[in-house]
Amino acid sequence: MILRLINIALILTIVMNSSCSKSDDNLDVDLSKYNYDNFEKLPIDNYIYNTLTKPYNVEVVYRFDRSHTDISKNISPPKIEKVQPAVDMILKGFIKPYEKLGGERMIKEYTPKQFVLFGSHAYNDNGSVTLGTADGGRRVVLYDVNNISEANGTDIQRRLRTIHHEFTHILNQMVAIPPSFRTITADHVDNWLAAENTDAEAKRLGFVSRYSRSSFGEDFAEMVAHLLIEGQTWFDNYVAEIPDAKYRDRIRLKESVVKEYFKSYFGIDFVELQDEMKRVLTNDYLVSFPEDKTKELHFSLLQNKVSTIRYTVGAEYLTTHGDPSIIKTLLQNAQIELRAVGSVTANGLIDHIEFRFTNQEEMTLRVAFRTAAGGTIYSCDYFFKMNINPLNGDINFIKSVNASGAHNSGTNAQYTNPGFEKYILPYLSARTFVASWLPTSIPSTSPLYRTFGGFYVKGTPTNYIYGPIVLK
Repeated sequence: MILRLINIALILTIVMNSSCSKSDDNLDVDLSKYNYDNFEKLPIDNYIYNTLTKPYNVEVVYRFDRSHTDISKNISPPKIEKVQPAVDMILKGFIKPYEKLGGERMIKEYTPKQFVLFGSHAYNDNGSVTLGTADGGRRVVLYDVNNISEANGTDIQRRLRTIHHEFTHILNQMVAIPPSFRTITADHVDNWLAAENTDAEAKRLGFVSRYSRSSFGEDFAEMVAHLLIEGQTWFDNYVAEIPDAKYRDRIRLKESVVKEYFKSYFGIDFVELQDEMKRVLTNDYLVSFPEDKTKELHFSLLQNKVSTIRYTVGAEYLTTHGDPSIIKTLLQNAQIELRAVGSVTANGLIDHIEFRFTNQEEMTLRVAFRTAAGGTIYSCDYFFKMNINPLNGDINFIKSVNASGAHNSGTNAQYTNPGFEKYILPYLSARTFVASWLPTSIPSTSPLYRTFGGFYVKGTPTNYIYGPIVLK
């Protein structure tokens, strides 16, 4: 059932915490230049009429009128030369994309019919600034217009996030947020600016911003705005960096509700709307969007997609792509220890070591050897915990035990333990590694690209181990 909430005199706002102060804005303005009482049409009025009012029935108010904002706030009108860039941004970054994907009905029925522009920030007592408000399903108020810069893509993105956030509130007044969205998470806070509600904490709990935690309505609007303006790749990267799978699942559920909301109630393919916004921001405002971090190796490990990585002594791929000298020497030393055990392994050879990933938190290291060249391969497994930092790919391997309290499988441990304990274990457990597609010399155009991978010591990329990757 669609819940329609029309004719509600509701004012919704988007605010942000800011280091700027009132002294940063010039609030002492000569209002005679705006001829509010003795109206004289300016060139910008013709531009607004031909660009927005005539084709879309959208009014832009830039002449100072306190009735459009909180009368208790010190605030100034926009500079005349900043009005057109604001109008162009509204048209290109908001109206046109919705017109293209939602059609004439979307423009006629849902888009706000009045945009009010103020030049300065609107400062709040809690140290935040108001970026915009949506009023009664008809009006959007935008602040800080005097600082708009079409040459600064990041600035335009921030402003368009505000517009799309506020428009989402208007849509929610027409068609209520689905109840399923409200039940996904209850981790909202009374004071979203509280010191404990950091960006990192909000992210950990599956919110797209600190402000999202202020209410489920703001959470929904922030999801829409970030998905549209920051883009899907940014969002996927953001989600992948959330440590706990429970909260990754929650924010993905919210994403699915948002996309279904637009499809079911407004007939808009949200992915196509995202693509259109990306095209506008790229072409008109030269915005650079992030690369897809989710394709990095440590995310594959976090998502439990990797089965094994094997370094094989003397393998052909090492001759072709490079054999790291530190690992080569380390295994030669381990082999000396293997041969010193006794007559059985007097001519023993270390064949390979293999990282075997049980899940995103557990790894078994297999040390494999032969008693003589060309002979049968024997092995012993050693158990480790893995701590993977989703933000930068840092990995620490920590010695662990199995259910029986043993660090190794027991089989053949008498032969591999001396070299493992003396060389391999200290190497793995005493360093922080970074997961990476190695070697870096394989270009993205090669069919071998991202078929090899491994770990290098953080801060020392020449100290690494790698091999062919087998995925689950």
